Amino acid sequence: MTEVLDLREKVIVRLETWEGMRPGEILGLQVGDIRAESISVQRRVYKGNIDSPKTKRSIRQVALTNGTKTLLNAWVDRLLDRQSSAWLFPSETLATPLRRDNLWRRNLLPKLKKISLEWATFQVMRRTFATLSKQVGVDPHTRSAQMGNTVDVSENEYAVSQLEDKLAAVRKMEQLMAK
Repeated sequence: MTEVLDLREKVIVRLETWEGMRPGEILGLQVGDIRAESISVQRRVYKGNIDSPKTKRSIRQVALTNGTKTLLNAWVDRLLDRQSSAWLFPSETLATPLRRDNLWRRNLLPKLKKISLEWATFQVMRRTFATLSKQVGVDPHTRSAQMGNTVDVSENEYAVSQLEDKLAAVRKMEQLMAK
């Protein structure tokens, strides 16, 4: 997916899929929110309005993967305005943050359609983070803290059990019952 995207979109998709952030949190980032190993979520953009994050748990430090840090640093190097209050993903005017619907319709959807991934919406990307991090054994509390959710939301709404996990579970049960 990221191979077909331009740098800005790669960073946004990675923040969504590898780091588990919400699109409004990503688009609400300012240059000053970037730390050495994390991003500080302090605001969000919702329907074009700059607002506080969705919940108290949403105000957090989001840990960054090494790959995302590398791409993020390359993106910041390209920004025309690198002041701490500058938008990390500015609109064309630089005065406002990029709008989610415009980003999707103009920059992501056309490229994703070409590789038959137009179904991979922001919701799917965030769910991918929850599912894959569960699959590799990240504990529910850490997973939910990274995503800015409570554990029940992370488990019930986002993390999807893979067939391999379900097969392993029923086969364990089968072995137990056979004894």
